[in-house]
Parts: sequence; structure tokens; C-alpha cells
Amino acid sequence: MIKIAICEDEKDQQELLEAHIEQTFKGLSIKYSLNVFNSGEELLENYTKDIDIVLLDIQLSEINGMDTARKIRLLDDKVEIIFITSLIEYALEGYEVRAYRYLIKPVKYENLKENIINCIKEVDIKNKYIMVKEQGNQIKLDINEITYVEVQKENITIHTLNEVYKTKGTMSNFEKEIDCSRFFRCHKSFLVNIEHIKSIKQYVAILENSEEVPVSRYRFKETKDRFFDLIEEKLC
Repeated sequence: MIKIAICEDEKDQQELLEAHIEQTFKGLSIKYSLNVFNSGEELLENYTKDIDIVLLDIQLSEINGMDTARKIRLLDDKVEIIFITSLIEYALEGYEVRAYRYLIKPVKYENLKENIINCIKEVDIKNKYIMVKEQGNQIKLDINEITYVEVQKENITIHTLNEVYKTKGTMSNFEKEIDCSRFFRCHKSFLVNIEHIKSIKQYVAILENSEEVPVSRYRFKETKDRFFDLIEEKLC
């Protein structure tokens, strides 16, 4: 179930977005729920952290869309925010609240459909977990917290944002279990989460926490291409 919220104070724009969303989900084998709010205040008063996608008009009265998005980010770090606007001048501010996209009014069906489908993929990744056995304990790990994985023989070390876990297995099986396009086998002994790469220099991926992950000579170009593809995807 994908939960969508529309925050728009113009009735005709509300109805247009609702129609586009209904048409989009007719072609998908995914259930969805939709709530419509007439103001930023109404959205914030009724906000729940299980919302997956917010379509948010920037030019709202009282609290505008950008300020509403800032308040949402204090409540929810994962929700995908798509701004609806007739002005593109707010684009730089959008980086602050990690807006997924800007769509210009009147929103075209194909544009909304493409971005809703891409957001659903992002939601799936953000909600993905794996179970890891460490010293007899079953540990549930959010794959988004994993920065990289290394293997020596059958000893697997999982590096996350806050902890390091050790388990047994093969890298091939671990890769299959994660089953996520954000992870790439940059070296025969290393699997890196591209989301956490800050930069790449020759044969080394530098992570946001300054750790360095080896990249093999044979996989350097593809690792670099995957890194830049992700950057381009987020900026477009």
C-alpha cells in the first residue's frame, strides 16, 4: 500500500492531480490511499509518518509549501516530497528539504506518472530490511544504513552508519539477499552502497564518513558510472 497526500489549495489543481494519480495506479498492481489537504496547516495537523509521497504546492497561503516541507522533514526523514509550482525559482531551496522533483502547473499526466513510479521504487528501497545472524542473535538491519560490506573467506563484515556486524556466508549470497540496485560489487571482496559514496578517486571510493572502500581496476569504470548515474538521477 502506497500512501499519498496532496496539499493544494486550488480545487481544479486538486482534481487534476487526483485524476492523474487514479489513472497512474490503474496500470500498476499496487494499492494506494490518497488524502487531500487544502493548506500546509491542515497537512501538518494530520500528518502521519506512514505517508510515502507528498505532492505539495509551494504557493500556499499562510504557511507556504517550502516552510511546510521544512516542518515535515522534522517529523519524517523518509517521505518523498514532490513540489507542485508555477514558479521554478524555488528549486535551490528544495535541496534543503531533499525534494524529489518539481513539477510545473498544470501538471502533465506523463510527468506525474513517471515521478510517482520512480518514488515508489525509492519507497521500496527505504523500507527494505535484511536479517543477519551474529553470534546466535538475529538482527534486523535497514539496508539504507549499510555503507559497505567486506568478505574474507566466509567471514562477512557489515559496516553501517553506527555499528559493525560480523556474520558467516558468501558475498554472492549476501548480494542476492540485499537485492538492491543501490549496492554495487566494486571489488571481489567489497560491496558498496552507492548512496553513501561522497567521491571516487582512482581505485578508491570515499564515503560520506571518510572511510575508503577499495575499487578494483576492472570494476573502476562501472563503479564510477553507477555513482554518477545516481547523482544525475537525483538532480534531474
